[in-house]
Amino acid sequence: MKSRKSFLLHATTCSRVAAFPTSRAARRAHRLSNLLLSTSTSIDSFNPIGPPSILSELPVGEIFSPPSLHNPITRLSQSPDLFYIKNFVSQVNRDVLISAACNQGMKAAGTRKSESNTIRRNSYLAWIDPYNIMGEHDETSGQALDVAREMVLQSQELFVHEAMHKVIQEGGRMEYFFAEDVQIAKYDEGGRFDYHHDGYSRYLTVLVYLNGVGGTYFPFANLGEVSHEIDIATEENAVDLARKRQIGKDGILLVGKEGVHSYLSSWDGLSSNSVIEVEAGDAIAFYSYKPTGEKDWRAVHCSLTVPEEKWIATCWFRSDALTGPFSYLKKSALLENS
Repeated sequence: MKSRKSFLLHATTCSRVAAFPTSRAARRAHRLSNLLLSTSTSIDSFNPIGPPSILSELPVGEIFSPPSLHNPITRLSQSPDLFYIKNFVSQVNRDVLISAACNQGMKAAGTRKSESNTIRRNSYLAWIDPYNIMGEHDETSGQALDVAREMVLQSQELFVHEAMHKVIQEGGRMEYFFAEDVQIAKYDEGGRFDYHHDGYSRYLTVLVYLNGVGGTYFPFANLGEVSHEIDIATEENAVDLARKRQIGKDGILLVGKEGVHSYLSSWDGLSSNSVIEVEAGDAIAFYSYKPTGEKDWRAVHCSLTVPEEKWIATCWFRSDALTGPFSYLKKSALLENS
């Protein structure tokens, strides 16, 4: 997949650290290794690709009201970290994003196949890409760029760890942290996106329901501290484990105006804690990697087959450094400088 680095954030320089091939780099790696030995407890508890401290301490079901946001944030799950934000994007701004996507001309989403299943169906994408939009002269495109930028900056302020904020203030370091362009997706009736992990170093996802149709399902959310096969899953069997979970009973299902009956053939065993109602403008934020830099398979999710047209906007935050093979050393360097 082609990387989509956005300049919506003020982080335009990319000072990548070499894979420790030089003597200078080797000396730095040795120094960081000593740091790991002396501060292992701090390193283990330091998770810059997780929620900011104030949200990481929030219990499931509890609400936090940040000063910069009129609407509160509710924690839905501890593992994966999953949060719900009421009315994150206004109706006017939602309409702007949808109009801009339609004006661009939406393209069919790339289809990937597993052994016997088509992953996507009846879905179409557009990107609020500054490089393309700057060449447009219509008012809607300019407004969409402003809305997308505000969505990214608000998401950064609320959901990016405070250690990353210092990185931005010091002039960038996109190896540690950058945002992709905002993606607008439309699902026609019958559209779906099967179980998947966001991957591609996308450690944080902020997803907005633009027209109030939900259908997002996290099969392993709310397991709490209970161990499960998914914790030692591989890319090959994570989806198979997800298919064994029961919608409406296991995990968390986010449902909009289409109603929970659109996804359940039976009400038997329905758990009230497993169904969250969303409206147009509401958003969710979730984290897809462990502090070690490994994928958290509990963050596997899907968009269930929808009974009517669905629109969403998504912003992904990525860290090539903190989700890669040298993530532990890079994390220690970030802690050292924070």
